[in-house]
Amino acid sequence: MIHKHSLSQQKVSDIVAWNYQAANVFQQYGIDFCCGGKISLREACHIKQASLDEILQQLMNLDKTSTSRMDDNYHEWDPASLIDCLENNHHHFVKTKTGEIEAYCEKVANVHGKRHPENISIFHAFVGLDRDLNHHLQTEENKAFSLIRKISRQKEENQPVAADLKHQLCDELQRMETEHEHVIEIMGHIRHLSNDFTPPPEACTTYSILYQNLADFEKILKNIVHIENNILFQKAEALIS
Repeated sequence: MIHKHSLSQQKVSDIVAWNYQAANVFQQYGIDFCCGGKISLREACHIKQASLDEILQQLMNLDKTSTSRMDDNYHEWDPASLIDCLENNHHHFVKTKTGEIEAYCEKVANVHGKRHPENISIFHAFVGLDRDLNHHLQTEENKAFSLIRKISRQKEENQPVAADLKHQLCDELQRMETEHEHVIEIMGHIRHLSNDFTPPPEACTTYSILYQNLADFEKILKNIVHIENNILFQKAEALIS
């Protein structure tokens, strides 16, 4: 059992890495566990003016009653297996889902944009997000993930890793994290425009479906960024340290 004081000093990202169900707790309080998760829980609560004791109790209850499912314990996976999972599941989801959401955005903007002009802004913002995400995923898979796989194989075979290869990976990881921050910021802007993904009372079914899709997409996107930034990339850094 983890002591409360010890838990309060841990980084938010590390807490989620060891028990992914903690992400649901942090979501309730608007605590960032992906791009902004490299601060202690105590500091995160101070920033959000959230009750540290209340959050600690919820986290301790998770520790008492349940653990993450095996398929959520990504910190136990080797880098290559984790990359396969990200590409085949998480990245595939993003690539297919963005087109569906963009179609909803366009329809709602065309039908309701005059009365609710924020939906026009949401449409344009999501089009930009879709473009940036597709470019990011392609670059990440072809460069960053490829380098991690290559270096991981060399380490497994007890081969020396060239210094220039290490520098390339460091540069790619930094660039990927910067791009992650960018896409999360765009989703935050869309959340703001949509009043926390809350449709107006008179919203039609399509309108409501769009906002629910956006809310779900933001949650999943943050989860993916967390897995990459705080688990995979840390494993990659350990390979070249």
